[in-house]
Amino acid sequence: MATINVQDVAKAVNTYLATNKKVVSADFGQALKTTLDAYAKKVTKVKGQYPQFHMILSHVVQGFRPQWDELGKANLQSKILKNYQQKVNFPVIPAEILNTYLADLYEEGKPITNKEIAKMIFKDVLAKIKDDVEYLSIRGEYNATNAYGQFGYSMDGISKVIDTIYADTTHPAYKVPLNALTDTNIVDEITKFERKVPAYVKNKVKKIFLSENNFERYVLRYEELYGQNTDYKATSKMKTRLGKRELVALPGLPDDKVFATIDGNLLKLVDIIDNPPAFTDVQVQDYKIKLFAEFWLGYDFAINEAVFVSNFTDTAEGLGDPAKEALYFPHK
Repeated sequence: MATINVQDVAKAVNTYLATNKKVVSADFGQALKTTLDAYAKKVTKVKGQYPQFHMILSHVVQGFRPQWDELGKANLQSKILKNYQQKVNFPVIPAEILNTYLADLYEEGKPITNKEIAKMIFKDVLAKIKDDVEYLSIRGEYNATNAYGQFGYSMDGISKVIDTIYADTTHPAYKVPLNALTDTNIVDEITKFERKVPAYVKNKVKKIFLSENNFERYVLRYEELYGQNTDYKATSKMKTRLGKRELVALPGLPDDKVFATIDGNLLKLVDIIDNPPAFTDVQVQDYKIKLFAEFWLGYDFAINEAVFVSNFTDTAEGLGDPAKEALYFPHK
């Protein structure tokens, strides 16, 4: 195949998409899985803004006597969760394929067909989607002005979500003051972080999230002080010295963020029922084949007040509101 016809390739791409619909759909779903997903609860049928409610109850149990002694109050709290509609508009220029996609096939002497071209196009595009979403899930910062035609601004990643709830005074995160992390104090500071989590929910906090750099610091310093913490098998996890909580290194998380939350509070917001991720169209214009794909994705916490975040700025600790602390952590 000395030349490649744009119409023939477009037809092959459409045929591949039609005949491998389930496979492509499954592969697209796999491409949207990130490191963060292993620790997030999936919330489906979320499109745009989604109201989340939780109820905090005061104590209700009391001693018995045969009369009505009212005790207990329900406090309904609300939060708007948001996910983001995103798209892929990827151009394929058949004239350039011979020098890119098919170079290895030529060298190996394999037959080159339009079907093989289509298969390789989807494989490479889905791999790149996966890389992009992995980055966005941690470091994305939504910007309505820059979101279109550029990368990095189509959604808020978990780092930006942490920044937002850290600054929120209506539904604040729980601040934990720490010293700047170093190679020598990392184990002590993470231990301090654990000890500052309110006793009322401490048994529900199973993991502490930190950057890859700080994770490596912790491993090295722990081994210097106490010896090996794990056997490093695939199923083994690095555990904290105090609470035996799993330390989770999030690729791309900044070094100035350490956070934890109760189980089930971190959410992955998708819309896989009414608007599942999909390639929606294939078009030809002049010498280009245009691939169109869409998906919805976002990350957030159901309850900000149950997110514990490092504070490297000052000595402020807790929710910053005594009434809120009494409501969420009555036995701190």
